[in-house]
Amino acid sequence: MAYPKSVWFIICTEFCERFSYYGLRTVLVLYLTSILQYDEDESTIIYHMAVFMAYFSPLFGAILSDSFLGKFKTIVYLSLIYAVGNLVITGSSLAVSLSLSNQRYLALLGLVLIAIGTGGIKPCVSSFGGDQFDLPAQEVYLQKFFSIFYFSINAGSLISTSITPELRKDVQCFGRTSCFPLAFGVPAVLMLIAIFIFVCGKRLYKIKKPESNVIVTSFSCIYHAIKRRLSYVSSNTKKSHWLNYADDKFSEKEISDIRSALDVMYLFIPLPFFWALFDQQGSRWTLQATLMNGRINFLNWTMKPDQMQVMNPLLVLLFIPVFETVVYPLIAKIGIKKPLQKISLGGFLAALAFVLSAVVQNKIIGGSIQLSDGEGQLRVFNGFDCNITLNSTNLPVYKLSSLETLEIRYTPTSNETSFPIVFIADPSCSPNLSTLNLTSSVSIVEGKATSYFLTRLNDKLELKRIGYVDDLAKPKNGSPVLRILNSDDLSNKVLTLKETDNNNTVTEINLKSLTTNTVPIGKYKAFLDKEFISDLNLLPASVNTLVLQRNSGHTDSKLVVLERGNFIHIAWQLPQIIVMTAAEIMFSITSLEFAFTQAPTSMKSLLAAVNLLTVAFGNLMVVIVSEVRYFENQAYEYLLFAGLMVLDMLIFILMSCKYKYKNLNDPEPIAHNEQTKQN
Repeated sequence: MAYPKSVWFIICTEFCERFSYYGLRTVLVLYLTSILQYDEDESTIIYHMAVFMAYFSPLFGAILSDSFLGKFKTIVYLSLIYAVGNLVITGSSLAVSLSLSNQRYLALLGLVLIAIGTGGIKPCVSSFGGDQFDLPAQEVYLQKFFSIFYFSINAGSLISTSITPELRKDVQCFGRTSCFPLAFGVPAVLMLIAIFIFVCGKRLYKIKKPESNVIVTSFSCIYHAIKRRLSYVSSNTKKSHWLNYADDKFSEKEISDIRSALDVMYLFIPLPFFWALFDQQGSRWTLQATLMNGRINFLNWTMKPDQMQVMNPLLVLLFIPVFETVVYPLIAKIGIKKPLQKISLGGFLAALAFVLSAVVQNKIIGGSIQLSDGEGQLRVFNGFDCNITLNSTNLPVYKLSSLETLEIRYTPTSNETSFPIVFIADPSCSPNLSTLNLTSSVSIVEGKATSYFLTRLNDKLELKRIGYVDDLAKPKNGSPVLRILNSDDLSNKVLTLKETDNNNTVTEINLKSLTTNTVPIGKYKAFLDKEFISDLNLLPASVNTLVLQRNSGHTDSKLVVLERGNFIHIAWQLPQIIVMTAAEIMFSITSLEFAFTQAPTSMKSLLAAVNLLTVAFGNLMVVIVSEVRYFENQAYEYLLFAGLMVLDMLIFILMSCKYKYKNLNDPEPIAHNEQTKQN
């Protein structure tokens, strides 16, 4: 029998759809932070809620397909919703005239529509492809189809995660340093092409009418069994298993199959936590990559932060044959042979990957100032165009040059100690000052840094206590901190930061009050209104203070770097990505194989849907942890996830100890392959 031509339409459709999904997902978190101006925790929450919906909706897609519309109509209708969602989120990136809140609403609507569309068609496309074959006569062709189908998924993911970051960053549009309309627009066009290709193959498809849905049947049986079991609480009627109470309405085979499925589903309970770690590659790890140096000198090219995601599908394709021929035979020699053992090892590898990510995060942020027990720190910023001498009975004599900063470590006699300091201006400043001396009290707080700004007010020296007392900790996310100190006569000005490379405005800071700002890493030109002030190079996890002082008709400035960051290379992420990909091979593929081989034939679609739900609930866990915002250092959050993953796998091992493997006939031995990348 000839190979069905119809399947090529389905394979091309899947390639375009996966290109669209992964292309959007690759750049999504950066769109949320840079354009929609969500903070990093909010962006992480939105990203993982979108993934949660995308993996929760397959349950409803399967019900819609098997019970009402059939696979073909379900794919077409939900693909149209999917395409509309793509166009809506593209429109949100184009709608520069809209208010930020309206732009956000439009983007969130687009994400909801995309989640409904991609999730709804997920359980339908591969099974619709399988429907095109006459079995058992074309069983060999069916195996080839799933192999090609799986390749198309990874090819679409690989190409889109490579291209869309280039479209985002290397093209400028609408006066911005990036072009998200193009990065979203290309996946949107691919989705429209996917629909066109799929519909063109209609005359060749074998379209089966919808039958009873096993998911609906299973839930009905469970509900009926529980209901009858509760009604027999006070009676002496006992059944060997609680599901057997549904024997008045459901056949013995249906009840037996559901029992077997529940045994597997019980072991699925700990699995969502793996996906809580795995899917952070597109959120937290991408945000981590924004703080790293992607320059590859010998190629004269800079790797974008979101392009690091391309390593996962690339390594998956490389690792699968390596694991089958080398890794699995090796670990079999130490007794790791069974699927549940491999799943456990994959979970531990995921924990190791997050330990490595914590190490990288800590290397980016670096250590904060370490004070001895009982010590505090005093900082004095000289905003003057002349030298200042500091005299105090509590401190040695210090000379502070123009625009320089003095940092003193001091051990206070109590939690907070105050004492006077005499500030004496150099006599050369006498034409500009009515008095050369200022006596003012300063405070030093144990374990913290207290800062003061020496400036002028009405031709007199003035000492301002800056409105923050540092606890010496760096930002959780590792972004640079820029603080502005300015004299009162500049308070009506606006400081503008423009990127050095393309002169695009990144941020504007009003100088009415002493401000602390988190800005993206990079090189900037600073302007006070239209007056050029200074060149700034802001590194990751650095703490910077820009001192501005109006002196003799011009503005003096100096950037004081209080804490230097570490601009390490993006290649530092490779170990954690490699380990996480190895974890994916052992955990994801093996769990799919386990569910497929251990489920009765009638329950395979139910187990596939439940397996997708583990991905959904894993992403929901990330949302919960991100919402709590407990940690001041992102590295500690990574370590928390690693520790919980280890605990989760220990629980899984205890749960799986009593499981007895079943030898079930598997008429579709490799039908699980296509779901691997979809997870």
